[in-house]
Amino acid sequence: MAIDRLKPALDTDAPGCAWIIACDGAGEAEAGVSGHLRQPPDGGFAWAHFDRSDRRSAQTLRDLGRLEADELDALVGPIDHQFIEQTDSRTFGAVVDHVSSIAGRTHETDYLRFVFGQDFIFTARLRPLQSADAVRRALGAGPAPDRPEGLFEELIAAICDSCGAITKEIARDLDRIEDRVILDGEGREQRAALGHARRTAVRLQRQIGGLTSTMKRLEEAAAEPDRQHLADAAATLAQRAEALARDIAALQDRARLLQEEVNAILTLETNDRLYILTIVTTLLLPATFVTGYFGMNTRQLLFFENDNGTLFATLLCAAASAIALVTLRRFGIARAPSRHS
Repeated sequence: MAIDRLKPALDTDAPGCAWIIACDGAGEAEAGVSGHLRQPPDGGFAWAHFDRSDRRSAQTLRDLGRLEADELDALVGPIDHQFIEQTDSRTFGAVVDHVSSIAGRTHETDYLRFVFGQDFIFTARLRPLQSADAVRRALGAGPAPDRPEGLFEELIAAICDSCGAITKEIARDLDRIEDRVILDGEGREQRAALGHARRTAVRLQRQIGGLTSTMKRLEEAAAEPDRQHLADAAATLAQRAEALARDIAALQDRARLLQEEVNAILTLETNDRLYILTIVTTLLLPATFVTGYFGMNTRQLLFFENDNGTLFATLLCAAASAIALVTLRRFGIARAPSRHS
């Protein structure tokens, strides 16, 4: 197992801050200290990641005095959609990311909030997120970006990687469901799995659609010559998100066709059962009539005085059912199963 070189960055003295990482601008990342929140390293920048479940994080950000009101709201205020805004020198907003657990990535989502300027990038989350953890590990294992925009690009790329991995999981699930539905005829048994795959695909499509529009807005907002590198990164990320959107749309179409196939199989099963029930009911109807006839409390009833009356009545019931079966087969309603040599 690789050693987490930036593990000391998790031990911060800033209340509510999950970690502080100092990047020197020359490709090196080291564990940062709380002083880097106000004064980043010379020629570099600091990345501070805040835990919104800690109520002290909002006060820590306010005490820094580096953020405007709308930027602070983007980090700690209530939000319900993905967005991105840009001022003359700063960019802030929120994007949807997947929650990370001890077992790895989950399908649950939360907002990754961010604010970055020339020498800092602040991010915040309510629950551990896949992108932030992945980028922190990547900084410990390889070179660091030379500016906050590069770190932001790595965060969004990690979100795209996570969405791509879930897309592949959905594709594998659909492959397995398709094999069992078409080859094994397990339509009824696969309804729950197919429903789960479709729900996951719908949620993922919403996430990717919001991410695509957000990156396109950033590309348009960062059209100034001095921020061309950010516009280029946004264009690349938007194209990648669009490719993911096309993939998930294809999976949704495939899942919809599978749903129709499952419904068709269930309809055939229901029709077969109704057919059998109809034939059985038809065969028993004449016998029911006979038993009802002999159940009448009338005088001079047929076979009433005969010692073998019960036997004769039983034979009459069987004969009535046989006549009904012959009649159904003659009209092609109840055909005998064909035998193939």
